[in-house]
Amino acid sequence: MIRRELAGMLPAVIEKVEELLASASALNPVVVSGYDATRDEDSLAHWGVACRITSDKPAALKTKATALGFLWLSDDGDVAYTNGLTIDDFNTFRVNGELELTPEKKEEV
Repeated sequence: MIRRELAGMLPAVIEKVEELLASASALNPVVVSGYDATRDEDSLAHWGVACRITSDKPAALKTKATALGFLWLSDDGDVAYTNGLTIDDFNTFRVNGELELTPEKKEEV
């Protein structure tokens, strides 16, 4: 069952956040916000790849998160997992749930 805080996030990101939470369990991590459709398209939270995670030891959480490939976006615990994709990639509407950029469809004449 998916955590309510992760609802709306891409499956690959949910998997990665769960991995981070398990590996940082001693730091008491708590997901306090996730997907946010009200944010603009230049926000990774809008695309379901960012969340805010608080912890008893934010510096240690940052170390664990970056080791797992997360982008550390703020000292408030905002993190994103993009699998190397950029906001421009998301704005093409071609990113799938596994964080892969799908090929462009050629228009048929």
